[in-house]
Amino acid sequence: MKLLVLTTLFPNAAMPSHGIFVENRLRALREKTGAEVRVIAPVPWFPARNDSFGNWARWAQVPAREDRDGVEVIHPRYFLPPKVGMTYAATALTRCFDRAVRQQQASGFDPDLIDAHYYYPDGVAAVRVANQLNKPVVVTARGTDINLIPNYARQRRMILDAARAADHTVTVAQALRQELIRLGAVGEKITTLRNGVDLTTFRETDPATARTAIKASQRLPVDLNALGPDGLVLASVGHLIERKGHELVIKALAGLPAAHLLIAGDGPTRGALVNEATTLGVTDRVHFLGRVPHDSLSLVYGAADITVLASSREGWPNVLLESMASGTPCVATPVWGSGEVIRAPEAGALSQDRSPEAIAAAIRTVRAATRAAPGLGRSATRAYAARHRWDDIAAQTATLYEGIIRTHRAQQTVRAKPTLHKPASSPDSYRPRMLVTIDTEEAFDWSSFTGKEHSVCHPKTLDRFQTLCQRRAITPLYFLTWPVITNNRSAQYFRRLVRDQMADLGLHLHQWVTPPLDEFTGRYYSYQNNLPQECLRQKLAMLATRFRDVFGFDTDLHRAGRYGIDPQSYRILADLNLLFDFSPSAGFDFSAEGGPNFSAMGNQPFSMVDEEAPARPPVHVTPVCGAHAVKYTRTFNTHSHTAGFDRTRRTRKPTRAGQSTIPMRLSPEGATLEDLRALTRHLVRERTPVLTFTLHSTSLTPGATDYTETDRDVDSFIDLCAQYFDMFTQQFDGTFIGASDVRKAFQHGDVDQVDNRSI
Repeated sequence: MKLLVLTTLFPNAAMPSHGIFVENRLRALREKTGAEVRVIAPVPWFPARNDSFGNWARWAQVPAREDRDGVEVIHPRYFLPPKVGMTYAATALTRCFDRAVRQQQASGFDPDLIDAHYYYPDGVAAVRVANQLNKPVVVTARGTDINLIPNYARQRRMILDAARAADHTVTVAQALRQELIRLGAVGEKITTLRNGVDLTTFRETDPATARTAIKASQRLPVDLNALGPDGLVLASVGHLIERKGHELVIKALAGLPAAHLLIAGDGPTRGALVNEATTLGVTDRVHFLGRVPHDSLSLVYGAADITVLASSREGWPNVLLESMASGTPCVATPVWGSGEVIRAPEAGALSQDRSPEAIAAAIRTVRAATRAAPGLGRSATRAYAARHRWDDIAAQTATLYEGIIRTHRAQQTVRAKPTLHKPASSPDSYRPRMLVTIDTEEAFDWSSFTGKEHSVCHPKTLDRFQTLCQRRAITPLYFLTWPVITNNRSAQYFRRLVRDQMADLGLHLHQWVTPPLDEFTGRYYSYQNNLPQECLRQKLAMLATRFRDVFGFDTDLHRAGRYGIDPQSYRILADLNLLFDFSPSAGFDFSAEGGPNFSAMGNQPFSMVDEEAPARPPVHVTPVCGAHAVKYTRTFNTHSHTAGFDRTRRTRKPTRAGQSTIPMRLSPEGATLEDLRALTRHLVRERTPVLTFTLHSTSLTPGATDYTETDRDVDSFIDLCAQYFDMFTQQFDGTFIGASDVRKAFQHGDVDQVDNRSI
């Protein structure tokens, strides 16, 4: 496994503790898997190295390239202008990452997976680059990137776009996972893998020994070993910034008269903290240790009776685990991931709220508990921390990454290829051909996808549309779900249609009601391509077998439930002899719900071939036709008037004042006759080989969908279909074809092929 890490959070020679948790996880993963790893860790460009410039000077001191524990780490520079840097950062990093990754590929290092850390701007930029290079990418969310930055609308949109486009997201705390889901990310694509702790660097130390060492190295004016039985030593570790809440711990000393506080860290609020201690009269009990090397922090923890973390935000606070591994219990404010770290008495306690009084009360509680229960000693605290070994985290990470790499590789061997065709003798020889399709399904709750409650509509609700088709010599193609196939009344109806050659039948997998039933329910798994491959194979095989038992023949026609198809799924279709697929919905992007993204797909048929198994037959694909419609925002609703179609835009975005583009498919659902006329004109102008018209059978039953809530709505719906079919033949000189015509066109190579796009 070759991993390329993209992040600005990584230690370097000038800042050896910066992002140390990323390096620790990477080290454990290398030891577990033997992975070949390289790291691209950009730093902001700055022209001066003088220490008076603070962090900017330290960035300038970072070497361009270094070796850390056998890993090559590259530090390219990127421009981050003051004041507008937050908005520009994602663009700057994208350019920086893209250039650096391509240089790595040119040097012979072609990664199997891109491992990005921190969602904005790092993760956003990494996903953009990975998608451009067709590489799988996993982004790890770590705290502020989820619990603060999404408060800004532009950054929130970019984070969610990246989460939807990434192969997977890792969060270091369950609270961050829940927040991402609340923001709109897909929960099934998010795994919580908490940070571990280095039990070698952080080890249990005798408090007296640690305090002696601290006094000697820091020249403390007080002997912490001579505080007496009521004495209490606290530690507050972290960068001296407002978010870390060191001032709250200083204020808590007012309620702890025998306590001394060690503050390890440096930063811009040091002066304010010193003034706070002076104002409160606790200067002699607050000891500023300055910046302490990461591998020396164990002494600070060891010297303390309790470590206090008073942060306002935390992802997975490493300070707590490091302290516990050193044998020191903790008190933390009840924010984000802190409650996921402190979950037992030997670990410490959470304060009731983020106030000095609550922090002092929690400190007294932990102090009393450790004195009253000898079992809650330093060894027990270390044993608690030992449950979070990096080795265990590495094993889980390896399993996740290896699965993503396997899936990506499998998808790369199934590709679209041009369909053979006989070139038209002249432009005038083109005549639009339309296939009418119906997703023939049960009525159910579209908000749950659990399959617990559903019903099959009476065939008479469908027969009005079927009669309309017969009068216009249309042979519709019905894609049937499991409940429809297994319903005796419906099965009898469709057997008659097939017997009289008035319809074609295919399979439509609503997986949540198709055996074998399992735990894969909900909106994400309603897209059938999100199912585990073996589960998908079993369900499709079961559906095909029942179809044969009911109708007495096999079908080779398929449309995925909720359009959920991807390249890997075509292997299963080929193995089950479902060689004609009508699943992709051209122009639509379902990735916000975890579904496929067809926004860049055209309307031309194509064939999917398996390069890994040439003997496997190709699957011939005819998309559901669609395009991006330009609609006036003042009438922006399901019945607004379509002004025209955009040939190039593939995402919803503003165009001119008062306009926006949205995807629209060739369907009477939510459309007007003028909408359908405009879309048909666009498809004909593009010389689309097959115009696939589609609707849901439930739209023919009042109240079963939002499109037709009353009997009058159904009347209008059927009348719209009749008007459109007449318009198609009269105005566009169109003709209707059936599934057998599509089958023959592919088999004989006479599909007019304009373009080919893979999914």
